[in-house]
Amino acid sequence: MLILHLSDIHFRKMEVETAQDPNSFIRNEIKRDAVTQCKSLGRPEVILISGDIAFAGHPDEFDYATAWLRELSEACGSSLDKVFVCPGNHDVVRSQANRNMVQHVHNAIKAAGNPTAYISGQFRDPDARRLLYESLDNYNAFAFQFFCDLLAPERTIAKRDVPLNDGSILRFWGLNTAFVSSSSDRQGDLFVDEASFQIPREDGVVNLAVAHHHLSWLRQSQELEDHLNDVAAIQVFGHVHTNRIAREVEYIRLTASAMHPEREEAPYEPGYNLLDVTVEGTGDNRYLRIAAHVRVWQNAPGGFRAKQVRGSDVWTHSIKLEPWTRPVNAPPTKVVLDAPNGSLGTLPEEASAMNQLRKVGLRFYQLSFSKKSEIAGRFGLLEDEDINQPDYERFRRVFQRAHQRGLIDDLAEAIRNAEKT
Repeated sequence: MLILHLSDIHFRKMEVETAQDPNSFIRNEIKRDAVTQCKSLGRPEVILISGDIAFAGHPDEFDYATAWLRELSEACGSSLDKVFVCPGNHDVVRSQANRNMVQHVHNAIKAAGNPTAYISGQFRDPDARRLLYESLDNYNAFAFQFFCDLLAPERTIAKRDVPLNDGSILRFWGLNTAFVSSSSDRQGDLFVDEASFQIPREDGVVNLAVAHHHLSWLRQSQELEDHLNDVAAIQVFGHVHTNRIAREVEYIRLTASAMHPEREEAPYEPGYNLLDVTVEGTGDNRYLRIAAHVRVWQNAPGGFRAKQVRGSDVWTHSIKLEPWTRPVNAPPTKVVLDAPNGSLGTLPEEASAMNQLRKVGLRFYQLSFSKKSEIAGRFGLLEDEDINQPDYERFRRVFQRAHQRGLIDDLAEAIRNAEKT
């Protein structure tokens, strides 16, 4: 399985699609280099983005991100439905996060003796959790098209299953480190919620955990590090704009370069990664083989090149997996829209049905608000309880109900007809 990994893209409303965009050249070079790499490595099965898609959480920034990611994915032989995202601090609308009432909740969390338990209590309060998540509404509207949108208390982690070559599952967990983010961010003063400490180990499943903020930015850094080291063979972080790879006995931890760092940063080193993940062996002798291709920008002459380790262009690692054998009579594919933690997922055998559902979701996302509302109303998929929910949550519930009532094919046909008008 090939994973194309980007972080800290920082699309700015005032710059994108203008002649004065200082990142358009680098963005084009990343696309050209990724296309070249994918010709030899294969098409990406997942396009992983570890936060900071936008710069100020503006809808136009996310719209541009959607268009550019579609262009990138198709150029690499993949498709937009392969995108998996988690939020970063620049995906937060800071004018909302900086409001007095929101800051009051943030400060109460920071002052709590047990902030993890206190956060759980705030998530149970409708007013408090709305204050904590409202600044991520624009991000969630963007992430909805990939079924990565988040809403406390039940859906605070994005989740996706992708089959590995031996029939086992690589399970992606997208953590939210940005719900207490604002202009007051300080290193060591951000948080994850209780669900981030409950990632389970399962037979035939390899966990990949991705978060925007590096562990050093979290108040619960040691606790989270200990948990991830136990459960997640692959760990991915962004935010610090510095590429690092730590290879330990039971995990590999990758910290990413920024795709669009500030020009004043020293060194100025845009970058991205490609992770080639394979299971080798069977039964009691299974190993997860990871080949990380770290691509970094070189100046004078300009171009992307491999970051080397001991003379090699590839950072390799091997992790012993627990024994597992694929069942002889594996169950058929089944899409699960109400998986644990409120996420969308699949049973662990195949993910093709989920891929098809994401394709329908992408097309639904592209429709205007009025067309989405008309289709949802026509099939009776909106209910009174949805009135006070943000738009992305209302339309997610449309999909859940369409699936539960066997209306996905009818919904897809209505979307096709709406696209023609």
